[in-house]
Amino acid sequence: MVSPLLTRRPRGSNIPAMGAPWLNRGDPWFPAFLIAAAAAVASLIVLAVVLYRAYEEAPRGVAADKPADSGGAAANVDLDTPLTFSGPLPRALAGANLKLAARPSKADITFQPDATDGTVTRYFVPVASLGTGMDALTSAQAAALLSGEVTDWSAVGGLPGRVTLAAVVGPAEAPGQALLTRWMGIVAEKATMFGSYTDLRAAMTIHSGMFALIPLDEVRFTGAALAIDGMDPVRRPGDLAAWPFAERLGVSAGTKKGEAAAPAIRAAITAQPPAHITVVATGDILQSRCSLARIRETGDWAAALRGPVAEYLASASLTLASLDGSIQDIGTPHGCVQTTNLTSPPEVIEALTISGIDEVTVATNHVFDCGQVYCGNRAFLRTLELLELANIKVTGGGKDLEAALAPAIFEVDGIRFGVLGFDDIAAEDFEATATEPGTAPLDDSYDDERALVPRSPAFFQSAEMLGLTRFTGRIRQLKSEVDVVIVQVQSGTENTHRPSVRSIKALRAAADAGADLVVGNQAHWVQAVEVRGDSFIAYALGNFVFDQTHTPEHTEGFLLEATFHGKTLAAVRFVPYQIENKFRPVFVAGETRLKILADVFAAARDLPEP
Repeated sequence: MVSPLLTRRPRGSNIPAMGAPWLNRGDPWFPAFLIAAAAAVASLIVLAVVLYRAYEEAPRGVAADKPADSGGAAANVDLDTPLTFSGPLPRALAGANLKLAARPSKADITFQPDATDGTVTRYFVPVASLGTGMDALTSAQAAALLSGEVTDWSAVGGLPGRVTLAAVVGPAEAPGQALLTRWMGIVAEKATMFGSYTDLRAAMTIHSGMFALIPLDEVRFTGAALAIDGMDPVRRPGDLAAWPFAERLGVSAGTKKGEAAAPAIRAAITAQPPAHITVVATGDILQSRCSLARIRETGDWAAALRGPVAEYLASASLTLASLDGSIQDIGTPHGCVQTTNLTSPPEVIEALTISGIDEVTVATNHVFDCGQVYCGNRAFLRTLELLELANIKVTGGGKDLEAALAPAIFEVDGIRFGVLGFDDIAAEDFEATATEPGTAPLDDSYDDERALVPRSPAFFQSAEMLGLTRFTGRIRQLKSEVDVVIVQVQSGTENTHRPSVRSIKALRAAADAGADLVVGNQAHWVQAVEVRGDSFIAYALGNFVFDQTHTPEHTEGFLLEATFHGKTLAAVRFVPYQIENKFRPVFVAGETRLKILADVFAAARDLPEP
């Protein structure tokens, strides 16, 4: 029963009494009721959405650089999925679909620069000018150099000379400024500043004494990239967990979308040291005369190189050598007597094969020698045949001119290398012709040199007599066919650290024609090195296996190590040695090493202006 109190309504009121049919569409208040009800429902829906989004975007406390537990889904995250971020955007993500968050606290991903435990986004490499003679440091030495405590290179094992600190400033390197301050302290303000790494590299000449920290992808052969405590990201990238100079970026997630994307983002920004290709070139090899006698005494045909030297050569991706004598089984070689007839028996090839030598240039002046009998072209042709049987490619000589001028082609990790060899020492007598075997001539024609009265060797003649049209044309042609061109040239005068003017003309022309690496020999002493544009020139590496002991310099030399990142020449290094007992090169350190390098760089200082 309904109470009369509840059913009573004011006189004249149109509001239905409780218990009456209140959804009366004819009631004038009905539309207002519907609007109010709809508004209330909409408000509830909006409130629910806001609460849900607040829950979804609430920070989850993901630690920087620690992969979120995404149940393995991270591998499928598409970085093109729109995400918001705060902090500095990493270079590696410049093309990704990331939008700067309007409110940093609501960002999907936050990037924190210079985070101690963050992801390594760049490795910085200590680089010194080549003339310092440096190729490695300890962590303590690096710190002392960067702090300004060490002001002379001799204090850390280099050649005497003032240390000049250098750094790059400007918007492009803004993220690196905090790192420089941390690594160098207040000394960073006293460093010589450059607007770009290109400018810095140009200023880091052989004798500048400069020292700088340079991002790994900016390292080039114009400076000496230094290893630290045995770690070497340029030449031997391995475990770099302890590398002291790394740019690190913290990556933290602020939303579930950020959590899902964080592992893929960290993977995308993680610095990966580039794959490296190592090319090593040697000086003149002559396992003859007294060297041959010593080899025979050991009972080991590979004795000249067996051990650390052979292991080092074999570890290179590509090893190139210069054979300054014949290898044949036609004439009997001379023993340890004074003769200029320099030849070896076939067994000595074992030293080349255990060393992993891939190529030799035979564009040399003793490659026709036949020992105690004269045998015309036969010793030369047998040399080519024996090398081919040993799977060693030959440049600089052949059965005719085209064969002699032909390059040796190698493909290493997808990069094509082409090697050419040329002779200016004996080509006037032994050059190949269209129908006759011989060496690859450097000069377009030796007719002028042969016509001289009295006659003297062509390599003693003026640079003006040297025509290089064919030489440079072959280099340009090869450059159009391969990624990297290496040219070996036998030229110059003996027993001097200074290249002849004729050698300088030829080797510089090779660089200008597109050769990436130009290696000279013949002097039997080490000679100057030179950076020329995008090319590196070494005028002579010295004797490698030989019995000359007329001067200490005849027993000294260096292996030239060139490291390529793809087709880019990233670094060169000089590996000095001394020949022991007239036949065996042995790596050297300390004063002997510095003496050899000092000879090289002193000669480099005397080179004429380009």
